[in-house]
Amino acid sequence: MNKLTIVGGGSAYTPDILLSLLREKDLFAGWNWVLYDVAEEPARIVASLGQALANAACADVKVTYTLDKEEALDGARFILAQPRPGGLRHRALDERIPLRHGVIGQETVGPGGLSFAWRSIPVVIDLLDTAFKRAEPGFWFISYANPAGMVCEAVLKKYPNARFLALCDEPSGVQHEIAKLLRVEPWRLEMEYRGINHAGWVDHLYLKPAPGQDGETNDVLPKIRSWARWIPSLVPPIGEVFGTVRLIKEHGSLPDPYLRYYYYADVIFSHLSKLKMTRAEYLMGRVEKLYAYYQKEAASPKPQLRMHRGHASHSDLAASVILTLLSGRKGRFIIQQRNEGNVPGLPRGHAAQFPADVGPDGWRPVPVPPLTERQGALIRRIQEAEILNAEAALRGDRSLAVEAMATNPLVPSRAVAEKLVDELLEAHRELLPQFFDGSSSR
Repeated sequence: MNKLTIVGGGSAYTPDILLSLLREKDLFAGWNWVLYDVAEEPARIVASLGQALANAACADVKVTYTLDKEEALDGARFILAQPRPGGLRHRALDERIPLRHGVIGQETVGPGGLSFAWRSIPVVIDLLDTAFKRAEPGFWFISYANPAGMVCEAVLKKYPNARFLALCDEPSGVQHEIAKLLRVEPWRLEMEYRGINHAGWVDHLYLKPAPGQDGETNDVLPKIRSWARWIPSLVPPIGEVFGTVRLIKEHGSLPDPYLRYYYYADVIFSHLSKLKMTRAEYLMGRVEKLYAYYQKEAASPKPQLRMHRGHASHSDLAASVILTLLSGRKGRFIIQQRNEGNVPGLPRGHAAQFPADVGPDGWRPVPVPPLTERQGALIRRIQEAEILNAEAALRGDRSLAVEAMATNPLVPSRAVAEKLVDELLEAHRELLPQFFDGSSSR
C-alpha cells in the first residue's frame, strides 16, 4: 500500500491539507494517509475527520494515526513534516521572553526564531535519519517545519542529497491576496521572489493570460505601487498589510511581509509589549475551539470545513507540491533549497528561497534578477545569524548560539544576546538535550 505520512499530523492545519489533497483523489486510490504525532487526542480527532472527508469524497483512501515514529515512516513514499516541538506553550515562551529584554518576540524572526530552530532542527534531522532506514527508497521529504530557513540550512548540511523541499506559505499567501485585489486566479501570478525565508523581495510580479485567451504576460507590480501610494503614511506599519504597504512605498519593491519586523522594529516592539497576550497565547484558545469543531464534523456524513487554522494558501501549497510530484507533471513553486548562484547577492551553497520548476526528477531554479545592495545587505546579515544558529542547533553549542544571537539585526548587543540565550535555553531545557548532555560548549 502506498503511504503518505504527515508528521505533526494532529496539527489544526492538517484537515485543510487533506481536503486539498482530495481534489485529485484518484491519484491516491488505495493509499494510506498516516498522521504521526506525539499527542494522541488531536491526532485521533484529525484522523477521524480526515477519514470522514475522504468518505464524503468517495475516495479510496485510508486515514489513520500513530504515535510510533518508525511505524509512521515505514514504507512512506511522501513525508510532509510539520512538527512543532513544545507546541504553542513553548512558542509563547519564544514570544514572551525576548520582550523582557527589549527585543521583538516572534516565532520565526529574531530571538524567538533562533530559539525555535534549536528545537525543530534535531527533530527534522531525526525524522530523516529514520526515513532513510524505514521509508520507501527515493522518498520525498516535504518540510513545513519552522523556522523554515534554518531547518533547510541544517538539512542541506546533514543530508545534501536528500529528495527534500522546504516550503513556506508566506509568498503564496501574498500571491493569493494580490490575486483578490486584481480579481484573478492566484495561479495566474508569478513572483520573482528571491532572498531567504521571511526575508526577500519581489521586483517583478507577472500576470499570465487566462487559458484560451489571447494576450501578453504583464508585470502588475507598477499597479500595486500606484495603489500603495493611496494608503496614508500615518497608518502604523505594525500589521502585515500596512507594514508591507509601507515597504512598497519606501522601496518600490514587494517585500516578504516579515521584513517589517526589521525595518520598523521600534514601533512593532512598542505595539507587542503593550498587548495582554502573545500570538501563541491567543492561538491556544482558538485551537481548542477548532478541535471541538473538527470532532463535531467528524461525526457528520457530510463534514464541512468552515473554520480554518490558516490561510487557504497553506494547504494549497503543500498539496499542490505533493500532487505535482505524484502525478509526474511539473509545476512552478517558490521553494527553499541550496543557492547554487541562482540567487545573486546571497552566498552560494546555503539555503535560499526562490522560484523553481518542480517535477518528479527534482527541481530546477527559475532565473531571478540580482538583489540590489540595499536589499541584500540586511538579508545577508540575517542569513549569517541563521547559518551560525543552524550549526549551533546541530552541535548543541551554546557559544555558537550566542554568536548567532548577537549577529541577528534585532538583537542590540552581545550582552543582551548572552542573556537571551541563557534564558531561552533554560526555558526549553526539556526539549534541548543536545545543549545539556555535558558535551556542548558552555
